[in-house]
Amino acid sequence: MYIGIIAEGKGDLAVITNILKGKLSVDKSDVEYLQPELDFDETDLHRMRAEQFSNWAIVRETCMKKKKLSDFFSIDEERYVIIHIDTAEAEETNYEVERPVKHDNPSYSKELRDNVIDRVNEWLENQFSKEIFYAIAIEETEAWVLTIYTDRQGDTCRYNDPKKELNRVLNKKLSKKERKVLTLGNELIKFDKLTKKFGKAKNLSEFMMLNESLNFFCKSLETIQ
Repeated sequence: MYIGIIAEGKGDLAVITNILKGKLSVDKSDVEYLQPELDFDETDLHRMRAEQFSNWAIVRETCMKKKKLSDFFSIDEERYVIIHIDTAEAEETNYEVERPVKHDNPSYSKELRDNVIDRVNEWLENQFSKEIFYAIAIEETEAWVLTIYTDRQGDTCRYNDPKKELNRVLNKKLSKKERKVLTLGNELIKFDKLTKKFGKAKNLSEFMMLNESLNFFCKSLETIQ
């Protein structure tokens, strides 16, 4: 089994890779990063507009062009692709996904996830449906990472700014030595270190219960087994 990942950014690649390890016992050598490109260094990224290397718009473009998907699936073996996208920018032009009411809505995550999946399938023209799995992070992937570190009960997607909350929690809980990970310029390495615990099935099963969109993604992977 070989799995490709199309994601918004390098940090997302690392998070999803550790989830695949914990859920499917997939080794990193069995994972290929289709998007974003990893051959850009940090200097390159500072010189480039964000839309040139990673964000939802690049995920959209990759899905619509389909070349990376077609090339990946051209090998005659068991292959799957994970498509990751956040919902924080769901209302933006060309994304344009309807956001359900969040307050007092127990179905918020499912409804928004389903709306995003419908949009992604439009970009794909409903191709590759049997081989695609959807890592829809509500509202950001940082909400998934928060499940490892938060002491609070409840779904971590309730934060309107999970990235800000994650930084707050990490600066509070990590030791001075451990906080060095936060200064890493390489997002792939940074989030790989922050989400190592996702790589153990027992841990992942516990964290899944703290974020419904993470739970939906992990549960969907069970059809591969």
